Amino acid sequence: MSAGMVVTYLSVLILLYVLGKSCWKPLFFVFSVLFQGALGAFGIYLANFLLTHWQLEVPLNPYNSLLVGFLGVPGLGMVLALKYWFRI
Repeated sequence: MSAGMVVTYLSVLILLYVLGKSCWKPLFFVFSVLFQGALGAFGIYLANFLLTHWQLEVPLNPYNSLLVGFLGVPGLGMVLALKYWFRI
């Protein structure tokens, strides 16, 4: 194996390492947003299941899911308050 081949392999490995490091943060952000949205959807589903006794429901859509996913229980309360404040 010649010295040129070793340098080529090492430079390709370094390039892959740098590209992997630079692409990890945006990919991590995307997966974090998707996970928070899934948690919010589950929270809304659970709240709808528990609040049917009082005829309260929260519409399950991506906006509400992300809002409840990021804000948690206060976000769910805010969505409920806005829904009945504006009579939607």
